[in-house]
Amino acid sequence: MMMTTALTGSAIGLGMGFVMQRGRFCMAGGIRDTYLQKDFTMVIAILIAISVQSIGLFLLAEWQWVKLPSGHFPWLATIIGGALFGVGMAAAGSCSTGAYYRAAEGLAASVLAVLGFIVGSKLIRTDDVKALVSPIKQLQLQDKTVYQTLGVSQWLVVLCLTVLTVVLAAVYLKRQRRPVALMSPRKQGLAHLLFEKRWHPFVSAVLIGLLALLAWPASLQAGRVGGVGISGSSAQLWDLVTTGNLKFFGWSGFFLIGLFAGAFIAARGSAEQRWRNPGAKALLLGAVGGLLMGLGSGIAGGCMLGNALVGTATLSWQGWLFIPAILLGSWSFNYFMLIRPMRLAGI
Repeated sequence: MMMTTALTGSAIGLGMGFVMQRGRFCMAGGIRDTYLQKDFTMVIAILIAISVQSIGLFLLAEWQWVKLPSGHFPWLATIIGGALFGVGMAAAGSCSTGAYYRAAEGLAASVLAVLGFIVGSKLIRTDDVKALVSPIKQLQLQDKTVYQTLGVSQWLVVLCLTVLTVVLAAVYLKRQRRPVALMSPRKQGLAHLLFEKRWHPFVSAVLIGLLALLAWPASLQAGRVGGVGISGSSAQLWDLVTTGNLKFFGWSGFFLIGLFAGAFIAARGSAEQRWRNPGAKALLLGAVGGLLMGLGSGIAGGCMLGNALVGTATLSWQGWLFIPAILLGSWSFNYFMLIRPMRLAGI
């Protein structure tokens, strides 16, 4: 069982890390671009990944190949945790997953963001802090999913989501038919496709959606109900490194290791792996941002992967509320740190 858990977890993590690094799939940057540059490219890509996973997930559920999570909806914890995560995400310049793959590239600020995220993920799960945030988490609603609240079939909601995604993607692609100047390739064949050719965000999104979908039956074989996520496994990584405790280091832990390894391989193969120090301010923001993301994901019950990619695919209110919450936190940080100072300076 442990061998199967290690193989499937690390294999899917390896693929996810590789695709995210080569596709520059940064959900934090995509959300930031919506209000700073009015660029919705990554938002549409995120919707594609969610739609692909959602269609497959409910099919697998009907065939009884996967189990969907059940429970209540901690609405206040999702809002507070999501907003805190958004602030940390904006400070670090990437989401928690993006920090892992950028750390694999050698970006010093992202290395500190990962360390901060690990510390925050562990801290929020200590008994004293859990008792402190318990009143927030106890405020729950009974309906966990969108389709339960609306009293409709899940397939109707999946259909609406898919149609919206297809329309937005089609409109975007129609407007982006301008030729792009490219450098002459240095590699050929598979090496060119894997490590040199520019990956379209929508292609990366489809691959990420499929990998996230595969995580459900793969982790179920290890006795785990759920998809991809790195918040809990980051806390487990702390225990593994500091105490050597493998007791709770399961499928998601091996997924996390695979994620970093896949990103490292992609960065090395594309000649993007080199040590970069952006300066003291960026290092500090990376560490603080990672810590806030770890705390926020623990309060909200999931990180960018667990909530914004997986929770949304299950059509849970928690996943869909997490997105505007992190948008609020991210916008607030960028407004006071970037937008407002630029306006006052007349830029």
